[in-house]
Amino acid sequence: MIKRGKLLFIFIPHHHIGGAERVHLNIIKALPYKPVVFFDYSSSNQIEDEFKKNAYCFLINSPRRRKYAFKLLQIISFFFPVVLFGCNSNLFYNFVSRLKRKSKAIDLTHAFSFPDRGIEITSLPFVDLLDKRVVINTKTLEDYKQLYSESKIDKELINRFVIIPNGIEINKFDSSKIDFRWNNFTIGFVGRNSPEKRPELFLEIVKKLKIKAKAIGDNFNQFKEEYPNVIYFENCNDKDLIREQFSDISVLIVPSSREGFPLVIMEAMELGIPVIATNVGSIFEHLQDTEKGFLGPVESEMFLDFASDKISAIMENKEWYSTLSLNARRYAEDNFAIEKFNSQYRALFYE
Repeated sequence: MIKRGKLLFIFIPHHHIGGAERVHLNIIKALPYKPVVFFDYSSSNQIEDEFKKNAYCFLINSPRRRKYAFKLLQIISFFFPVVLFGCNSNLFYNFVSRLKRKSKAIDLTHAFSFPDRGIEITSLPFVDLLDKRVVINTKTLEDYKQLYSESKIDKELINRFVIIPNGIEINKFDSSKIDFRWNNFTIGFVGRNSPEKRPELFLEIVKKLKIKAKAIGDNFNQFKEEYPNVIYFENCNDKDLIREQFSDISVLIVPSSREGFPLVIMEAMELGIPVIATNVGSIFEHLQDTEKGFLGPVESEMFLDFASDKISAIMENKEWYSTLSLNARRYAEDNFAIEKFNSQYRALFYE
């Protein structure tokens, strides 16, 4: 049963729509009441419409704004029970440590920042102030267990962790897309141009196989001259248009050097698109067999050869491709539906 009266304040760094931000947006949409969202980092003052539609949004990206936001939270927490929820936000831990009245505090970690150390280290001085800690998979929980042990943190605090896997909306499946994708075979990359995503490795596969390709994301300008035959789809936050572009991909390539469990893999499988990915994060939990996609090595040259061989084999066998596609879709239906995700977050905050 939902308890009324609790006010939820969410702290997240960005309001553009990337994979992590879409998870944050799904959390917000799951809630029975609009939360207050503080964005504590931004290179733009333009908040995306989806956030503004579902939450009361504020950019807290200057010392003056942080001061006013904290004073507001101090006053509100004096009169009402408050829940603070943060993900990848230094401001969240700062506010949790400074509020004198008891508030419920919860954080979310998508994945550790290997090989660097990020928010998982920043959070360590505040672990005793956190009522619950959310992770999206057992891999990140095991990483925290090791980190707590190395940092000599009370092992009883591990009991505050809860695993809530990400979820997505399961839409109607158009099986005719399988033939279309086979006849117009196109490999795809979906994500931002950043070092850990390694889009350059995807483009090396394109170059090696001389195959049609599409890159959906941002900041691909550096590649366009060398790889002019790739279709680039950038700078669009229209989820229906992105889905339309995504649905034309025959196989999704995820060449990342580190991940938690990418939302794009869930979205690909929901569309019936087989996935070829590196064995990082908790991807192995969902691609542990070869019936709906393939799990390859992380090392660049080895993954290049592995992915190229798999793509070439799939292109020669339409029946195999159809089986992979249907198996991916069925797995998504059975494992990724957002309803459980929604109910778990509502219970976390309000019950």
